[in-house]
Parts: sequence; structure tokens; C-alpha cells
Amino acid sequence: MTSEESLEFAAALIADARSVVVFTGAGVSAESGIPTYRTGTDGLWSAQNMQRFANPAGYRANLLEAYQWYRARAEGVASAQPNSAHVAIVELERVVPRMTLVTQNIDSLHQRAGSREVLELHGNLRCVRCDACSSRVPWTEAPADPCCTGCGGMLRPEVVMFGELLPEQAYVAAHAAAESCDVLISVGTSSQVFPASGLPLAALVGGAWVIVVNPEIDGQPTHEQVLPLPGAAGQLMPDLVRRAAARKAARAHG
Repeated sequence: MTSEESLEFAAALIADARSVVVFTGAGVSAESGIPTYRTGTDGLWSAQNMQRFANPAGYRANLLEAYQWYRARAEGVASAQPNSAHVAIVELERVVPRMTLVTQNIDSLHQRAGSREVLELHGNLRCVRCDACSSRVPWTEAPADPCCTGCGGMLRPEVVMFGELLPEQAYVAAHAAAESCDVLISVGTSSQVFPASGLPLAALVGGAWVIVVNPEIDGQPTHEQVLPLPGAAGQLMPDLVRRAAARKAARAHG
């Protein structure tokens, strides 16, 4: 199919769907200036930083520096703005009867764009959590040192570090939605981070179509019901949602 034919076919799939899952990754936020794990050019996700800060053992061994590193990240994402892909996903909620938004991102840009319910598989950078008493406080109110003011326990970001389990409630809900949906739209994700990468496969097993919106298609699932749309999410998602909405409107007035 040509690019135009693929877009029209994808729009038709969405317009006909009763249930849609939108599954997003770092590529969506990259267009808001937030570096991804693999393509950050400012050293944020260097191998050294990953080893020292982004796993539980490294975080504890470099506690104050790691705490300050996450605070800087939280401040950085707070200054970023949602882009046209985030806005298009909000609009999609008005087009389909049921939509589940699942994200691997920790920046809260979906919520700030207006998405009402977001399943966050990797946590978020809104809060810091006490490892001992589980109390939470926004980063904007967090103490200078990683020490809980209530019990003296270690403070850590409310994110899933490498080697940790995903939040069970969010993952179970996301997997159930993927298994029962008609269409899963994978946006800005490499589909290489397990276990989140299993969601498109669960959708395929359930008989759904998987639409892949990503600049790089290599490494994505291959199947007769996988429809690749190579390109930037900020360009493709608004176009795709407009086309799906137009099809629904034409049908309603036809």
C-alpha cells in the first residue's frame, strides 16, 4: 500500500473499532524536547547514568547524587509542553466508543494535554516516595536531602527502575485492554522493553489490528495484522485522528 492508502486503511480500522488501546513510548515525548533512552544527545541516558541512577542498587550507592539527578529530570519534564500527538490522542477519546491509554512515559504530558485516565506502566516523575513508610510528596515540595521528614526513611522517585516489577494493577488493566481491543495503536515506542512490549502481541493474539506509528519500523512486531505508519507521531497522529473522525461523521450523516 502507498502511504496514503495506509493512512486511510488505518483511519477506517479506528472508525470501525468499538475498543481502541493507545500504547505510547518515549518517541511521543521526544517531540516535546524530552530525550529518549536511546537517542538522548545530552548525556542524560548515558550508560554511566543508567548504571548509577536508574537501578535500585545504583540509586542507593549514589543516593544524594541520584536523588538530585531525578529532581533535575522532574524539573525538566515540568517545563516541557504537550505536543500535537498528545492533543490528538485526547481527541481520539471523542472518536471511539472506548479507549484505553497506556504509557511507558513518566512525564505526565498525557494528563497535562487533557487525557482523563492514563495507565502508567513505568510510574511518574510527579512525586517522590518514602521507601519505608510509602508516603508521597510532590517533587516541588520534596526536601533537599533524600530523607523522609516523617520517618527518616530513604526517598526515591515514583518510577519503575530497571530490574523492578511494573505496578501490578496498571499492567493487569493494560493487558486486559490489549487482549480485548479491536485496534491497538503503538505510538513512539521501540517495542523492545519487556514486559510492556508484550501488549501489541497480546492484541494480535486477541485478533486485533496493531497500527505502528514510529519513525523506525525495524524491530516492531511483524504480522499480517500489523500496519506500519513510519513517521513522527506529531505529524501522523493528528492526521490519523482527523481521518477517523471524518469517517465517523460521514457515516452518521449518511
